[in-house]
Amino acid sequence: MAARADRILLVLPSLDRGGGERVLLQLARSFLDAGREVHLAVLLGGGPLRREVPDAAVLHELVDAGHARGFALARKALPKLVSLIRSLRPDAVLSTMTGTNLLTVLACKRSRRRTRLVLREAASLVNTKSTFKRQTMRWLYRRADALIAVSQGVAEDLRGLGLVKKRIHVIHNPVDVDRLRRLASLELPPAVDGKFPYVVSLGRLVEQKDQRTLLRAYAMSALRETHRLVIVGEGDRHTDLERLARELGITDRVLFTGAMDNPYSVLARASLHVLSSRWEGYPNVLLEALALGVPVVSTDCPYGPREILDGGRYGRVMPMNDPTALARAMDEELAGPSVSTERVAAAHAPRMIASRYLALLDGQHEVSPQ
Repeated sequence: MAARADRILLVLPSLDRGGGERVLLQLARSFLDAGREVHLAVLLGGGPLRREVPDAAVLHELVDAGHARGFALARKALPKLVSLIRSLRPDAVLSTMTGTNLLTVLACKRSRRRTRLVLREAASLVNTKSTFKRQTMRWLYRRADALIAVSQGVAEDLRGLGLVKKRIHVIHNPVDVDRLRRLASLELPPAVDGKFPYVVSLGRLVEQKDQRTLLRAYAMSALRETHRLVIVGEGDRHTDLERLARELGITDRVLFTGAMDNPYSVLARASLHVLSSRWEGYPNVLLEALALGVPVVSTDCPYGPREILDGGRYGRVMPMNDPTALARAMDEELAGPSVSTERVAAAHAPRMIASRYLALLDGQHEVSPQ
């Protein structure tokens, strides 16, 4: 008979402003509410989300802030994670993000402690072109007691690696509507004065999010004349995007705010949210926009948007890398928003989602190891 996991260790790469990090912090709050002892092991210390760690959770920062990332971070963090697992003796370990998942499997193996291990895979493998990385995932992921895919598409990716189907469980991300609304009620930042209607896009300024297509779509849409475009986020494409805005002649209509610890006051007051990504896993920002009653338009990228929006019922879904189609969808959604989205938020209630995670962490769905 499965034993309850009273002491749970959550492992995440950092406390940066990422969707995966926010999800694990929400799960930590829910696990604490369920009477569990929660520890957070963060590979790289510091980060803007550090202040959101629940007071009752124990934070373990394995490597000091400012350390190099990538392989150098993994090499330094691995022995510290092994030591933490040995001393803490958790009943269950939950890890998220591919690189951190691989590291956590190795740490559990080296600790020589029997603990239930659950891995959460949060992103499409469409962009994982490395044969070595896929082979490593195939080898190490099979050592986990359960695998959580955040969407049906991600589950298909995991099955495509040859992993056992009955070990893979689809659990969508939680969205805490009450908490979102409290954060959204705070004042707008000075950069967004609220005196003009605007369309918003939240996300890192990186290739994956493809704000270039968004800028081109905005430049050819009717919204250019009535709404400004507010892009919230930071990343290595910032300079390139500013240059493109100048080339399109829309510099005076586009506002790059940089990253925000609390972007929800900006999101909640937007006329429309647009996701222009090339790939995702299960984009939290769509859930958050819908929970705040903001109409959405998204590219039909792998994976998540079509699943969240029920094929277009709750927001328009357009082809990727097609600014003309995206511009048309933006104009149409603003003119005639999709149906009420309350059902979407209800289906992602934190307590319900946490109960499914806890069932796996408690070993209620265990199968024999391969």
